[in-house]
Amino acid sequence: MKRIVVLAADNAVAGGILSFMDVFSFCNTYWKVTHPNADEVLFECAIISPNGKPINSDYHVVLPVIPHDEAEHYLSHADAVVVASATITNRQEFNAYMQDFKPHLDTLRKFATTGKPVAAYCSGTLMLAASGLLDDKKATCVWWLAELFKRSFPQVKLCSEHLVMNDGEFYTAGATSANLSLALQLVHKLAGEQIATQMAKVLLIDPNRTSQQAFVTLAADPKHKDELVKRIQDWMQLHLQSHMQLDDIADKFAVGKRTLIRRFKKAINETPASYIQRLRIDEAKRLLETTELAVEQIVALVGYEDVSSFRKLFMQITSLTPRAYRQKFNTHDCC
Repeated sequence: MKRIVVLAADNAVAGGILSFMDVFSFCNTYWKVTHPNADEVLFECAIISPNGKPINSDYHVVLPVIPHDEAEHYLSHADAVVVASATITNRQEFNAYMQDFKPHLDTLRKFATTGKPVAAYCSGTLMLAASGLLDDKKATCVWWLAELFKRSFPQVKLCSEHLVMNDGEFYTAGATSANLSLALQLVHKLAGEQIATQMAKVLLIDPNRTSQQAFVTLAADPKHKDELVKRIQDWMQLHLQSHMQLDDIADKFAVGKRTLIRRFKKAINETPASYIQRLRIDEAKRLLETTELAVEQIVALVGYEDVSSFRKLFMQITSLTPRAYRQKFNTHDCC
């Protein structure tokens, strides 16, 4: 039997923890049905809190944990440790949860010396990164915290386009339901490919879903304080059909090109040109989701002329063709 330990603190997302643990529970059910004479189940899952007290999770759902005086012994027999997520949308919330989670950091570092799997999903990846264990390693994270992750942990090789990333014994997963894909990878690692494949079918988890790029959207509210950059962002949003040149933007807002680039990079960690590009793709995604306009019409509406170049750029940013994106996210034809 393999033991999975989930590390969490107060305000952790209960649904994320329970749905993750459910995957292993279903594995046990499947094992009992197919191996009625088996002496034990495949997995045992438990939660450990920083102080041994039950987790008071989001929505005040109380989650039972291993008693404090038994936690160290339980961990010494664990086969994998997983960091749960909390509702984090900004640095303030990150710092608040980190204060509660901090006692777990030494636990993670100690367990990592065993060479057994250490995993995290959604915002839990930031907690794992805070332990230093992801330094110089590839990792992914929840897409809407990618900038916070980059700024906080520049020594980690962030690949936020990936749904799940594995580097050695470390496994990280992206936003919310990516925890199911992470669980599936751990099932594969600890119990083998056959049962992982079967669980993917039973739980409708697409084993070929490898990217979260198609789900990424620009932040509705800029999380910076540069008023000039905010004004330029607002102007760009209103003039997507225009052929914006850096010189024209600089002249309009009475700022030098170098200053403009520097202020954009400091405020949003990208150049004006790349921001315009993402803004146009984001609008194209919205139009694909909500209208039946032809791709050629959408290309013109977002300021592009060459349909072929647009398709290549769209695929580069979303990992899907415009047609595939529309099929995935446009619900007009659904019953």
